[in-house]
Amino acid sequence: MTADPLRDRGRDQDGERDRLAEAAAEAAEGVPGVAFLRPGVVDLLRTRVADRAPRLATGPGPRTQGVRVSRDSTTGTWHIDLRLVLHRGHRALDVTRAVHTATLAATRAEPSVSVRVTVTGVV
Repeated sequence: MTADPLRDRGRDQDGERDRLAEAAAEAAEGVPGVAFLRPGVVDLLRTRVADRAPRLATGPGPRTQGVRVSRDSTTGTWHIDLRLVLHRGHRALDVTRAVHTATLAATRAEPSVSVRVTVTGVV
């Protein structure tokens, strides 16, 4: 049986994507003022389907909710999109700057990363 380099590269990118998402989520959740990362519609639907269908042994693991990671195929830059909810009494600008800085620090092993932080609510 021969190895498929395209499939192996896809697995490597999925593993790297998951690692970056987990690092970004951990960094963001550690910033004062962040209540929680807010899952998007896709995350909510994925969770609903996963609850109803048995997980395949070879299927992808659970994704980090509230974080979307993609890679630009032409430049190789990783794009991290974080959606979060703030605790009342914290300035959105200060918190988003701190989350941006913390996420870049947590993913500094990657040479090219861009981070976008979106505040979706306050509790």
